[in-house]
Amino acid sequence: MVMCRNIIQNTIFVPFWLTGGSSVERPVRLRNYIAYGLGDFLGGGSFAIIGTLFLFFMTEVVGLLPVYAGLLYFISKLWDAVSDPLMGYLSDRTRSRFGRRRIYFLIGIVPIGVFFALLWVPVNWQGQGFLFWWYLFVFMGFSTFYTILMVPYTALNAEMSLDYKVRARLSGFKQFCSGLSGALCSVASKPLVDSFPDPQTGFTVMGIIFGLFFSLPWLAVFFGTWEIPRRHREVEKQNLLQIFQNFFSVFQNRSFRIHIGMYVSGFAGLDVIMSIFIIFLTYYILREDYFPLLMAALALAQGIFLPVYIAIGNRYGKGRAYLMGSILFLAGMLYAATLTPGAALHLMLVAAVILGSGMCGISVMPWVILPSVTDVDELITSEKRAGLYSGMMTLLRKATNALVIFLMGAALNWVGYAPEQVQSIETANGLRYLFLVAPTTFVFIGMLFSLKFKITPQTHQVIRQEIDRLEGGGSKEQACADTQRICEELTGIPYRELYCPPSSKEFF
Repeated sequence: MVMCRNIIQNTIFVPFWLTGGSSVERPVRLRNYIAYGLGDFLGGGSFAIIGTLFLFFMTEVVGLLPVYAGLLYFISKLWDAVSDPLMGYLSDRTRSRFGRRRIYFLIGIVPIGVFFALLWVPVNWQGQGFLFWWYLFVFMGFSTFYTILMVPYTALNAEMSLDYKVRARLSGFKQFCSGLSGALCSVASKPLVDSFPDPQTGFTVMGIIFGLFFSLPWLAVFFGTWEIPRRHREVEKQNLLQIFQNFFSVFQNRSFRIHIGMYVSGFAGLDVIMSIFIIFLTYYILREDYFPLLMAALALAQGIFLPVYIAIGNRYGKGRAYLMGSILFLAGMLYAATLTPGAALHLMLVAAVILGSGMCGISVMPWVILPSVTDVDELITSEKRAGLYSGMMTLLRKATNALVIFLMGAALNWVGYAPEQVQSIETANGLRYLFLVAPTTFVFIGMLFSLKFKITPQTHQVIRQEIDRLEGGGSKEQACADTQRICEELTGIPYRELYCPPSSKEFF
């Protein structure tokens, strides 16, 4: 019997309940890092396809008016504003034999593939109203199950291990899989559609193939991950007002406020770059044909620098790693400012490599930081609310992307940009300044926030030890002055008020 149990515990993917639910941390092996990372195939790839093909599919293949296609996208973002933090709240309060997070992988695995495939199935209804409501239903279904999977998935990092370095490696594998999926989907989706003589068939087949690609890895994620069993308090029932107060309570956490400043500012800069990169190449550099090679150089540089940033974050702190990425990015923008129309390919590739190396740190570190920020919240509230923080992060990411796209559309109109036309000298220069100034400004702001971020391997160890001590019944009076100072610096709250449930605080 003992031998059988040992065999089970050493198989490739073992859920924690088969091991007896020990509260002792399990070693995270390479297979577990890979299994966890595979979940972000969905995050990295699905919206890469949607961002490049969905508007074209809606207008050119389905025949939906552009204004309805835009309205469909806008309504889905309004729904995200409710569903993302709500999902985080629900996963924090879920109790099941599979844990708080992983149960949702079983719930979402089939629907996410089905709804993604349905997005690309043309329907033959003639009325615009019927088309609009059908695709709104499908798109919101996809968005809902995306949230059901991705919010608990992001929170799972903090549940698999309490170790600062292990969490960073988990986030590194997650971001690597995200980038790999995004690159694959960006490169392969349109050629797959074009391989069929009928675009309707092409889009349908593409949707089915990538629906399976996004769905099936969740089996590996489920069986290859676990949650450290925790002691749970009695779940208190809350009314709607209390639930929304709970959402916004995350902003009492000083480390989270700084983290969000880094996150939103950095991603806003990256979103600006990606939204007008091809326009900048086409109408200022006058070399649209460089686009595939430059995108490949960006992706390659990010992949190469990923382990570098993880190593720096684990040794010197994740804020320092973000700062390094910001500096490299700003150096790349300074170099890009020297480029002129008709610039040679090798000069453009140098810019892409420098920018890509910086973009890696800016895009990866906020997600690597998240588990540490939730530990600071546990010190404040005495509760484990990684799901709520994950929901807020997911919401803010979507909101930032939508706002940047809206503002860039307005800015392009302001500089006089007209698609598929020869641009005036004034417009071409306007595109250049827009490409250079807006991302630089956003990233510089994020860099300033990173200078204030104080979670390091050393300070994280202090707060984890203090949480464990208080959870074990230790008194606050026993905490030394240095521990109290670090706790107050990271939380922004007087030490005597820490480790109290949110219900005992006023948030407004």
